[in-house]
Amino acid sequence: MALSDVIKKKNKTSEAKGDKSEKKNILEDVRVVIAILIIMIIALIGLIVYGSMGIKETRSEIDEIKVEYSDNQKAINQLLALKKQSDVYKARKLEYDEMISSEPIDQMKIMIDLENTVEKYNCSLNSVEFDELVNTGLVNQVNAYITISGEYNDIMSFCRATVNDKQIKRIDKINMTKTDKDSNKMNAEITVVEFSKG
Repeated sequence: MALSDVIKKKNKTSEAKGDKSEKKNILEDVRVVIAILIIMIIALIGLIVYGSMGIKETRSEIDEIKVEYSDNQKAINQLLALKKQSDVYKARKLEYDEMISSEPIDQMKIMIDLENTVEKYNCSLNSVEFDELVNTGLVNQVNAYITISGEYNDIMSFCRATVNDKQIKRIDKINMTKTDKDSNKMNAEITVVEFSKG
């Protein structure tokens, strides 16, 4: 064999090797391409499943937040209703506080108030006597035994004004007698109960 034959043989071998290297391209093999596609499809399915699980979790969280929001709205509405009710009770308490004096019972003041009220209704205050102060646990109270004289309608107007006064008073007893047969004048013995918180 001549040297030229050896070189030719070497050239042919290197060409054959070049052809084989060209055949080794991975994408030209159908099995490899199918395997890559299957792996990509499985990965895509996995991503879709993972994404849908995330969406379900998010929806579940949104539903929980909606329920919590609804509960909070109900609680807020209840608090607003309680506040409104509280305002009503506070207003009533102030009204009741005005009805019963918080100052201690002062017999001299009661006597002056009674005299002014009696005169306002064209009557005369003849006498005033007081019982001992009684504490009922909620309020202090005292009975004032008064004797007044005047016409029947005037005495009754005084009694109505006493029980309808802004501050609570109670009339426990009225005993009326005529001063004389020919006159409209009457004497009235009245028990007025006065109240105080203090």
